[in-house]
Amino acid sequence: MESQMEPMEQGVLAHLMALERGGMGQQNQHQSERLEMLKVRALTLRAKRDQLKRQTDAIKILKDKISKDLPLQDDVDAGGFKEMQQSLLTAWRMQLKDLQRAHHLIAFEGVYLDTYNMELDLTRTVQISRHNIPPSLPLESFAKQNLQKDLKAFLQTLSQNLNALAGRRQQVSLVKELVGSVEVMESNQLFNILVLMCTEQGETPRAVLCTLKYGDLTQCLPTRVLIESEDKTLSESPQWKKNESLLLESPAHTALLTMRRMGSIA
Repeated sequence: MESQMEPMEQGVLAHLMALERGGMGQQNQHQSERLEMLKVRALTLRAKRDQLKRQTDAIKILKDKISKDLPLQDDVDAGGFKEMQQSLLTAWRMQLKDLQRAHHLIAFEGVYLDTYNMELDLTRTVQISRHNIPPSLPLESFAKQNLQKDLKAFLQTLSQNLNALAGRRQQVSLVKELVGSVEVMESNQLFNILVLMCTEQGETPRAVLCTLKYGDLTQCLPTRVLIESEDKTLSESPQWKKNESLLLESPAHTALLTMRRMGSIA
């Protein structure tokens, strides 16, 4: 009986050992396949990392060249440099288009007076191609200050000056139209100096010169008013001190109409 059991036990043990070896083989195969998958994933992630690094470096190069007004090299194509360059310039153009829409309408007291247009070349450094900005405004000075480094600030400064210029010019037109008794003796292209001749009402009418000086070219109101007359004491009188305040605090035509309504001028 024992002799019959021994071959059977040996057969069972051999079978178990074979199964164990097979299981270990499958486990080793699974580990090997997993290891290969991890290697492939690591290579993929490393390639993506390298691509992102190249793109980041290319963007830094592009921004540095733009900030230093250097020409952009068309023969560099590291990590999609050309595509990124085009995308950045396109985005910049779209931003500029929005800014132009915000700055080209000029108004005064709720009335649109003028429309000014400007074309900018963004191919390399920002340059003004064409415009119809009045020559009396220091456009070149504005451009030197902000055109390259802060386009929005450049357009905002230009807009403030254009609006103020249009407002001052419109005041002169309204003085001539609405206050016929007041003569515009002097003005210039910037309309930052305005000399008006008024006639004081009274028993003895006297001519009065009101000189308005606009020291802040971004504003429509004067920074200084000078009252002159043959009567040297006139400018110090309470009535003309009040008139001086009116001319400082409201548009010229509005102040003059108020002065006429109060009986200060004819």
